[in-house]
Amino acid sequence: MFFIDVQGTLIDDINKKPIDGACEFIDKLNKENIPYVVITNNTKKLSSDFLKFLQDLGFNITEKNYIDPFVILKDIAKNKKVAAFGQESFPKVLTQMGYELEYENPQTLMVSISKDYTNEDYSQMIECALKTDDLIGMHETSIYSKEGSRYPGVGAIMSMIKFAVNKDYKVVGKPSFNFYNEARKLLKTEDFKDITIISDDMMGDLVGAKKLGMKAVLVLSGKIKDANEVIPTLNEEEKPEYICKNMSEVLQLLVKEKL
Repeated sequence: MFFIDVQGTLIDDINKKPIDGACEFIDKLNKENIPYVVITNNTKKLSSDFLKFLQDLGFNITEKNYIDPFVILKDIAKNKKVAAFGQESFPKVLTQMGYELEYENPQTLMVSISKDYTNEDYSQMIECALKTDDLIGMHETSIYSKEGSRYPGVGAIMSMIKFAVNKDYKVVGKPSFNFYNEARKLLKTEDFKDITIISDDMMGDLVGAKKLGMKAVLVLSGKIKDANEVIPTLNEEEKPEYICKNMSEVLQLLVKEKL
């Protein structure tokens, strides 16, 4: 059974189209009745809208095979007045979900991803973080890849804020235990050791999954272009079981019954 990342794994970071072998891999899982959950850190669209986007790209994924941070957000973000930072669509989705935007006296600081953050944005995040103890990262990605360039991920930004204000933060999406645990329940298994996770984010997805006992497949079709960028920094127990160019190679492993 599998956890499967989206950005950089199933779809590319530039054209937002399926990566070689990605649709075929999902079709193979469906045909063979192999349990899987697509685990994405989507914060751009409502969950139903992003799932529809993937379906329109040719991915035969149903709601029971899908989870993103918005699915579990209300279990973690209890306060309604939030200072939300991210792409333009992120605050809009939050208001659709019943949250109220408040930057002067926020109850919660909520940070998602954007490639256009400025020092002024970081300054405002810090000011908000000084006014509340409820700091939330929508996920904890290490690197954000956009149009071929790489930027600090939400994990890197939240680490900066934590150091600046000496306050800890909660994580909604990957690689938080709550997120992985909810995805595990969808697979109807009691043990993370039954699961193989596939992702392009070694530090933001796979290291946390490995700590829970999952097997890991790193694909080099997204954030990491060369395994030497990250593998030498890892302890032996953190290293992935497989490193693949893209989902076509992962599909070959599945066909050969190595996964």
